[in-house]
Amino acid sequence: MYKLLCRTFINKNKNVLPFTHVYVQRYEIQMKKKIEKSSVSNIKKYWFNKYIDYIKNYDRLLEKNFPRTMHVYRIFSIGTKDFILEVKKYILVMRKQNLYGFDSLTREELQLNYTMRNDLIRIFPVLLISAIPFTSYVIFPLAYYFPRYLLTSHYWTLQQKLDFMLLNHKKRLKHNRPLFRCMQAELPNIENQILRAKWNDIIACLGSGTHPHAEDIITCCELFTGQPYSLDHLRRKHIIELLSIHDIPSWRPFRKHKLIERGMLIKRMDTAIQSEGGTMEMSNEALRWALSFRGLSPANMSTESMRNWLEQWFIVSNIVNEKSISLLLHSPILLAYNHPSNWILVYNRSNNINK
Repeated sequence: MYKLLCRTFINKNKNVLPFTHVYVQRYEIQMKKKIEKSSVSNIKKYWFNKYIDYIKNYDRLLEKNFPRTMHVYRIFSIGTKDFILEVKKYILVMRKQNLYGFDSLTREELQLNYTMRNDLIRIFPVLLISAIPFTSYVIFPLAYYFPRYLLTSHYWTLQQKLDFMLLNHKKRLKHNRPLFRCMQAELPNIENQILRAKWNDIIACLGSGTHPHAEDIITCCELFTGQPYSLDHLRRKHIIELLSIHDIPSWRPFRKHKLIERGMLIKRMDTAIQSEGGTMEMSNEALRWALSFRGLSPANMSTESMRNWLEQWFIVSNIVNEKSISLLLHSPILLAYNHPSNWILVYNRSNNINK
């Protein structure tokens, strides 16, 4: 429009200055360049948007064409991110522990301190072998098909976490009866007649299929500070069975020291839980882990039942110290030996969990 007006103005005014016509020509050239740039820019923007849309939908395309491959990719991708995040937390926990000691750690930090050590030991061979050229094509598919042995819980599905926890717990429960027999065999060696009578009632209670009250267990605490149940007085078979129910390899050296470490870890966790608001502040996942770690299968247990059992455990734990730590180590027998959740896991023939 402006160009038309200029031309009209020039035609009507023949005496107009020569440079006016030049200015109009320059303006026309600039407008053409702008139009050309604009069209090129629109084309670029169109194809760029197309490319962005393609990238956004690329995951869906791969999921549709290669569902199995994408499933494996997500497992390793998400699992690796979670694992690296927890390693960073673990480093911070170690620094805090070195500066302020074990008693400064929270329940979650104590749990991470325990689980991450085992996780690093399990996954280290996989990381080491995968660093060798071309071995990743073998080790990662192998790890995918044997996640229980070659991968940590960060790479497991929710169902795998439950299945593997129950398998591990079932393996530990096989040692409950032999350990109970070892405890039963020491009954005649109790010299104090009053304590022997009280302990005989507790053993009889366990043998009949029930559990003693936590208050009755506390009255026999003296038996775990000296003969016959302190760690210094236990027989070799008794020590091996006690290690097994706490999932500590019996072939490791310094067995008694390992048992003391485990007992004090449980004691610190119990103290941390109570100081952080008790069982009401724990998630269901944290409750299940806490029960399994203390010798009770959480399968098919309600949240209220898990909390009630932990409260009974705390009654015993609160009177335990390093000298009587053996009592806490034997508490999985005293408080969970006849629990239906454990018995179903051991004796239910319809249990079809695959190893």
